[in-house]
Amino acid sequence: MRPLAQTVRHALRELGIDREVDRTEALRVWPAVSARHFGADASTTYAVRVEEHTLVVAVPTAEWGAEIRLHEGELVAAIARAAPRSGVRRIRSVPHDRSSAPS
Repeated sequence: MRPLAQTVRHALRELGIDREVDRTEALRVWPAVSARHFGADASTTYAVRVEEHTLVVAVPTAEWGAEIRLHEGELVAAIARAAPRSGVRRIRSVPHDRSSAPS
């Protein structure tokens, strides 16, 4: 009998869901990656989704978007280390209003 984890991985692969699960790892690691790079202020940003190889991050201001673009290479490299199977190669920022941010 196969261990449960192996059976689940096989089922996800058969259904084609494994790639989506891998991509969502980038969402999970964004808070830690951004905090290491930008400090406590990074909590004003949050990962929204992954579109193909692009992590979409909600930011409160245009200045935050510019900072993310400026440091995109470093951030992508950090995401690749923390979530190597996510496949993230780019980061795109979008505006958010603070009332819709996750708590």
